[in-house]
Amino acid sequence: MAQMKRLTAADLAQVTGGAVKQGTARSELVFGSAEDDLVFAGDGNDTMAIGAGNDEAYGEAGNDVMLLAAGNDTAFGGTGNDAINGGYGQDRLDGGDGDDLLIGGTNDHAADLALGGAGSDRFTWTPGDGNDEFRGGSGLDSLDIGSVSLAGLLSALRVDGRSELVMRATGDQVYFVDAKGEIMSFSGTITIGSETLRFSEIERIRLV
Repeated sequence: MAQMKRLTAADLAQVTGGAVKQGTARSELVFGSAEDDLVFAGDGNDTMAIGAGNDEAYGEAGNDVMLLAAGNDTAFGGTGNDAINGGYGQDRLDGGDGDDLLIGGTNDHAADLALGGAGSDRFTWTPGDGNDEFRGGSGLDSLDIGSVSLAGLLSALRVDGRSELVMRATGDQVYFVDAKGEIMSFSGTITIGSETLRFSEIERIRLV
C-alpha cells in the first residue's frame, strides 16, 4: 500500500487542476468536485462523496464511507471498517486495515482491482460489473456474488491448484476445507459470459 502523508500548505500550493481537500480529526461529510480531485478525509468516521473525474481519495483512520462516481479512481480506506464504492470506471480500491466492504462499480463493465488488506473483507460482484480482480489478503475474506444460482456458480468456478482441499457447497455459499475440516483460503476465477472475475486469498464465496 502506498505511503500516505498529511499535506502542508506548501504541498497544496503545488497542486493544479481539480480540488484538493483535507478533512480533520472529526467525523465529517466531505465532497469532491467534477474535476480530478485529491481528497484526504482525516481521522474520524467520515462520509466522502467524491463526484466525477479521475480521483484519488484517502479515508485515513476511522470507519469511513467512500462513494466515488464516474472516472478511473483510486481509493485507500486506511485503518477502520470502511465501505468503498468505486462507481463507474476502472478503479483501484484498497481497504487497508479493518473489515472492509469493497464495490468496484455496478453494471459498469469496467475492470476494477480491489485489495482487501488486513481484516475480514468482502468484495461484491454481479455479472455486468466487469473483469474485476479481488485480492483478499489476511483475515477471513469473502466474495459476495449477486444474480447467480449455486449451480451457475459451480459451473463458472475454477480454482487454482490446491487439489488437497475439499469443496463444501451449501445453499448460498462455497468454501474449501483441509483434511482436518478447517476452512482454507483459495484462489481462482469465475467466468460468466464474456466477463471473468479473478480472486485470490479468499475463504468463502457467498450468493447474495
